[in-house]
Amino acid sequence: MIPRIAFLVLLAASAAGAAPENVSQQWAGYWNAKNLKAILTLYAPQPVFLPASGGRWEGAGSIRTHFAQALKQYDPRLTMQSVVSSTSGTLAYDSGTYDEILAPAKGGRQVHVHGSYLFLFQKQRRGGWKILEQSWTEYDPAKL
Repeated sequence: MIPRIAFLVLLAASAAGAAPENVSQQWAGYWNAKNLKAILTLYAPQPVFLPASGGRWEGAGSIRTHFAQALKQYDPRLTMQSVVSSTSGTLAYDSGTYDEILAPAKGGRQVHVHGSYLFLFQKQRRGGWKILEQSWTEYDPAKL
């Protein structure tokens, strides 16, 4: 049996070496759980989010504010399918498609959106990948 501390070290080491597309999937899981605190742990120190419409959101504070507003209004059900991902030195990316149902938290008509995403990751000093920039497109812009 592996001692508890050794198990935790092995678990941390495997998470630090996680492939970038796994971080994207982790992001989707936290988004669906409406776990804003966990979502924000996935970002690099100076992240940028490029929404499907509107201006850039620079920094964790701006991302937190916009995400909090969205998660207050909607209960998301997001699925993401990685199409291509690659790494080069301290940078990596994951690009794919997504499909999301946004159900108004207070009832009403659900909104279905789908499009493409791009996550740009930066390897951190402790070895894990963090989201440096994130971009979304919509095939048919939704009327929210």
